[in-house]
Amino acid sequence: MSFDNRIIFASATMVGESGITVIRLSGKDTFSLVSNCLSKSYNEFLPADVDHYTSHTTHHGYLFSGADFIDEVVVTFFKAPNSYTGEDVAEISTHGGSYIYRKVSDLLMKLGAFHAEPGEFSKRAYLNGKMDLAQAEAVADLIKAKTDQANKLALQQLTGKFSGKIKELREDLINYCSLLELELDFSEEGIDLVEKDVLLEKVNKLIAKFQSLTQSYESGKIIKNGVNLAIIGRPNVGKSSIFNYFLDENRAIVSDIPGTTRDYLEEPLIMGGIQFNLVDTAGIRETKDVIEKEGVRRSKVKIEEADIVLEVDDVTNSNIAVETFSETDNSGKTIKVVNKIDLMPGKSNAALAVSAKSGEKMDVLEREIVTKAKELISKNNQSDVIITNERHRDCLLKSCEYLVNAREQIERGGGNELISFEIRAAMDSISEIIGKTANVDILNNIFTKFCIGK
Repeated sequence: MSFDNRIIFASATMVGESGITVIRLSGKDTFSLVSNCLSKSYNEFLPADVDHYTSHTTHHGYLFSGADFIDEVVVTFFKAPNSYTGEDVAEISTHGGSYIYRKVSDLLMKLGAFHAEPGEFSKRAYLNGKMDLAQAEAVADLIKAKTDQANKLALQQLTGKFSGKIKELREDLINYCSLLELELDFSEEGIDLVEKDVLLEKVNKLIAKFQSLTQSYESGKIIKNGVNLAIIGRPNVGKSSIFNYFLDENRAIVSDIPGTTRDYLEEPLIMGGIQFNLVDTAGIRETKDVIEKEGVRRSKVKIEEADIVLEVDDVTNSNIAVETFSETDNSGKTIKVVNKIDLMPGKSNAALAVSAKSGEKMDVLEREIVTKAKELISKNNQSDVIITNERHRDCLLKSCEYLVNAREQIERGGGNELISFEIRAAMDSISEIIGKTANVDILNNIFTKFCIGK
C-alpha cells in the first residue's frame, strides 16, 4: 500500500555552506520527473536516457530549468521496490549552498513535486511494508542517539530484534486465543482442547515476560534520554563551579554573593559514555526575595525529577551534616560531596571531598557519578531486549492488564468467551507496537516527530 501518488522531495543533508547537498525524491513517476531536468550536456538541454538506467546506479549530468543551466550534479537511482521507501527513489547530489538548494527546490516544484512532510519518507517505507512501525521509530532514535549505548539500542530495534520479540509474544497470544475459540465451536461435543490449569500456567509465564520487558523501559529511557543529574545545596557552596567544571566552560555565573543562581540551568553532558542532563539549581534556603523563592521552588521540582542528586556542601561549614534533601531521600539517589578543599586542605574527612576550582579529586567524583548511573541502567534490566519508547511501554502495560484480567477469569472459572476476549485485547494492544493495528492518529503522531528528509 502506498501513502499517496505524489512525488515528494527534501534535503537529506544539512542545507548551507557544504561540499554537497543531497536532495531525495520518492514516488511514482520520479524517474520521469528527473528525465525532464537532467541533461547530458551543460551547453544545451539534452535529456539523459533515464528510462534505461538500472537500479542502484549513479550517473553524472547537468540540471536544467527549461533552457537555464542550474548545476552540475550526480544522481543515484533506486527502483521500486528495492529502495528505502519501496517506491522509485532518486537522490540528486548538488554543490552545497542554500542558493543552489532553493533553485533546485523551485525547479522540482515546477515539475510537480511536493516538499516532504516530517518523517514522510519513513512513513511511506512503513506503509509499503519495508519496515514495521517499531523499526520506523528506530530510524528517528538512531539519528538522535548521542552515546554508543543509545546507538546500539536503536540499531537493535532497526534490525528487528525488538520486533521479533513482540512478534513472538503476539504469536503466543494468537495461539491461545485460537484454541479457546476453537473449543467454543466444539462446545456441544464437550471437547476440551486446552486444560485450564495448563492455560493458567501459560498466561502466568506470558505475564512475567511482559512485566520483564516493561521494566526494561526504566533502563532504556535513561540510555535514550540521559540521566537527570541535579546539583543541589545551600547558597554559595560551589554548585555552579562544579556545573562549570563538568561542562568545561563558564556556563553558570559564579560569585561569592549568596543567591547568585536564581533559576536552574540545564545542559547536556557525556561522561563515561553515558548521557547526562546536568542541572545547576538555585541554592536551597528560606528567602523573602520573590524571584529567588520561585527559583528555589523550580529547583525542588528538578530535584524530584532527578535520577541522581549531587548534594554539595563546602569545607568551611562547621557542620557538614546539614541536610537539604538526603534526610528524606529513601531512593539512594543522593551523592554527598564536600567542595572547596583548596581553602582548608586536610580538614574534611568526607569520602568525597573535592575542589571544583582547582580540579582536585573531581575525577573521583566523576567516577562515582558514572558508577551510580550504570547501576541505574542495569537495575531494572532483566530482559534480553531493552525498550526505549514510551509508546511501546504503554502498549505493553495495557497488554499485561488484559492478561491479568484473563488470569482472573481462569481462576474464577470464567467461560472461554470472557477469557478469549481479554487475550484478544492483549493481542490487539501489543500489535500496535509493530503497527498491525495502528490507526491514522497514531501514525501521524509518530512521524511528525521525525526530521524532514527522513
